[in-house]
Amino acid sequence: MPFAEADFLVRVFTKDFGKMDALAKGARKTASKLNPHLDILNHIRMQFVKNGERISTLMDAEIISKYDDWFLTADKLSVAGRILQVIDMVILPGAKDGKLFFMLLDFFSARGGSAFGGGSFETVAINFLRNFFKHEGYGDTLPGSEAQLYYPALPDYCREAIIKLWPQLKN
Repeated sequence: MPFAEADFLVRVFTKDFGKMDALAKGARKTASKLNPHLDILNHIRMQFVKNGERISTLMDAEIISKYDDWFLTADKLSVAGRILQVIDMVILPGAKDGKLFFMLLDFFSARGGSAFGGGSFETVAINFLRNFFKHEGYGDTLPGSEAQLYYPALPDYCREAIIKLWPQLKN
């Protein structure tokens, strides 16, 4: 998101620090070394400086993988955006979770379809979300049935927003 005159405020999910925000100073300038690396759905290697209680400052970024295929159709882009919204709602800042980091990489990589049962992007996304909620402790698996969203554990505002994005998850 744009911040000040020439900066971006970026939200990233990291293997070692969980979900975090960082300030990318000067990244909105065309000559910025950070700008080309900060596209949504890029898997990047980054360096940042923690500024005490203030927001971290992004110092360097390098693309490891780009997941550009998600931008080819409106359906794919919609699925990716809704997945990211749910992750952002549920995951607290600073909650380190290496397994979730790799679940996200698998989902957004070309392996995502096969890793979560194949089918349409919507079906793949629902399967991913069920695995995600189960991993986070919000899945209620009954013997012989698919994992369902465990409503009582989620705050009302979060549960309602998720169901609005993904009505298929409604019990």
